[in-house]
Amino acid sequence: MRNKESSDKSNLNACYEKANNTLPEKLPYITYVEAEKAARRIAIKFGKRKQASPAVLWDFGKKPFIRKNWVCLSGNSSGLHRGWKRLIHDMAHRIFRYRNPGLPDHCKLQANFEVELQNYVLKTGWLNGSLKPKPKVKLSSDEKKQFKIKVLKRNILRWESKAKRANTYLKKYKKKLKRLNNN
Repeated sequence: MRNKESSDKSNLNACYEKANNTLPEKLPYITYVEAEKAARRIAIKFGKRKQASPAVLWDFGKKPFIRKNWVCLSGNSSGLHRGWKRLIHDMAHRIFRYRNPGLPDHCKLQANFEVELQNYVLKTGWLNGSLKPKPKVKLSSDEKKQFKIKVLKRNILRWESKAKRANTYLKKYKKKLKRLNNN
């Protein structure tokens, strides 16, 4: 059964017009890593069980399925077919369906939720590349050696601490055993 929400086409078109014009005209390319991080963070932020209807008995999940068309490394990244717009649009549909299982996929509430997601993405600065992985610093052979020495010293300290703790427990248990044997 469809909700009355979808019957008002003029308001529905106005809501989707707002959803289509919230993001900037030119969007940056998006890598798989960025898409994965963005989808996970959106799922965590907006897919909480307390935000869903009472009939929903499961969590949305923190590792959503990543679609290939979310990744856009060349071509037009500003269209709805690939890139950021597609990612936001798909996640809006998925989370809206999770939150409101009885409502149709395209309604004013879903369009407004999509605008909310777009504003969140704009506010977080993901379009500026904040989700991109940081480049790893290449270490020289001397720096690698110093790093390994530091790690080994830390491991030695940790295992010495464990050995002290083990010796303490051994002494404690031997005393208990001796006390019990004497009685």
